[in-house]
Amino acid sequence: MKITVNIDRYKKKLIKLREELNQTLEKGKLDKDFEEKLLELEKQEDLILGELLPYYRQFAPEIYKTKIEEVSVKTYGTYKLSTYLKSYLCIEKNIFLLASADQKLYLMRVTEDYKKVELSQPIKNFDKLIILMYPLSKRKILLFAVTGDIFVLKSNDFAAAFENIKNLKILKLRRICKGFENIVNIEKNKFLCQIGANEFLVLEFDSKDLFFEIKNHIDISKIAYEITSLSKIHDPYIGLGSRSGDLILAKYEDDKFNVDKKIKALNTPINYLTSLENEDLEKNICACLGNDNNFFLYDFNNEEILNLKNQDFTGNIYNIESKKAIAIVLTDDCYLYLLEENMGKWTLNQNLSLSDRFYVNVIALSPSNYIAIDLYGNFKILKIDRLDTIEKIRNINI
Repeated sequence: MKITVNIDRYKKKLIKLREELNQTLEKGKLDKDFEEKLLELEKQEDLILGELLPYYRQFAPEIYKTKIEEVSVKTYGTYKLSTYLKSYLCIEKNIFLLASADQKLYLMRVTEDYKKVELSQPIKNFDKLIILMYPLSKRKILLFAVTGDIFVLKSNDFAAAFENIKNLKILKLRRICKGFENIVNIEKNKFLCQIGANEFLVLEFDSKDLFFEIKNHIDISKIAYEITSLSKIHDPYIGLGSRSGDLILAKYEDDKFNVDKKIKALNTPINYLTSLENEDLEKNICACLGNDNNFFLYDFNNEEILNLKNQDFTGNIYNIESKKAIAIVLTDDCYLYLLEENMGKWTLNQNLSLSDRFYVNVIALSPSNYIAIDLYGNFKILKIDRLDTIEKIRNINI
């Protein structure tokens, strides 16, 4: 067990301070530096308890079992979603831009207590399927459509658009291809755009004058026949999943695309790539999803494929949302599962799953609160209660 604080020294200081308190009670007066010593020991106690958290979860999980709760959300206002999301973007705290699968664009506002959601009216005369959104600045948002069109959404105050949708303006930039398949942001205002089975463009945008240039045209047909998924998974790595089941790790540096590794991971296409965020907010694990319930994790630090402990999904995984050692997993048989990271290991919590509602999207609001959206555009809040604070340890009756 690794604890930063010297426990023996801490105990001695605590005993000595208790003796000083007893003497103080006899004298009727606190020593000048007593409060300072007490505060210092309290800081050390917080540090000890914080470092003990993963050990409690590892060796005594029964004393505080992780729980997940579905909470109803009141959608107020005139407008509602009629289907799931194709993409979304958090503009500022609890304000989101939503692009639905029926080609509409909304603003969403969530109350501080996560009990209410408000949608703006959809932007008029706009009917594009948006697959990626990116904030160029506080007032400008870049929109990539599956058709190959590129737009900039502008507003002096996005929050004010709930009262007046005219505060939003859309500017169309020039079109450069027949359509985008996958897009990933690789650097500030720079994007890797898949426009064919193994063909890519690198676009760089000027956020002030709102134009872009093609920095590079990339053909990786010698590396992979067809790319089926794309993600920025671990800085500076870009992950590419191939139809043949290869995980390709590449870097884009100095306007050059360099393949670092090609890892044979699955015997089916890799349909989705994402990163899992650990307790320290590091994204050092890549999650790769394939057909026929195939799923694997790749550890960047140790450069190895991991077998997920207790892996037992009944359907194919198609979406994962991860924040601070938690990952919510969605499968195509209507089940929702929970993955947990502890002391560097990810485990499927076999005691927790939800069914009977076909959730398609999950948006992280905080490490313990997520918005879930079903196939018909209905909202629920998922509350995750996990042993993750020292206050919860203090409240445990051991």
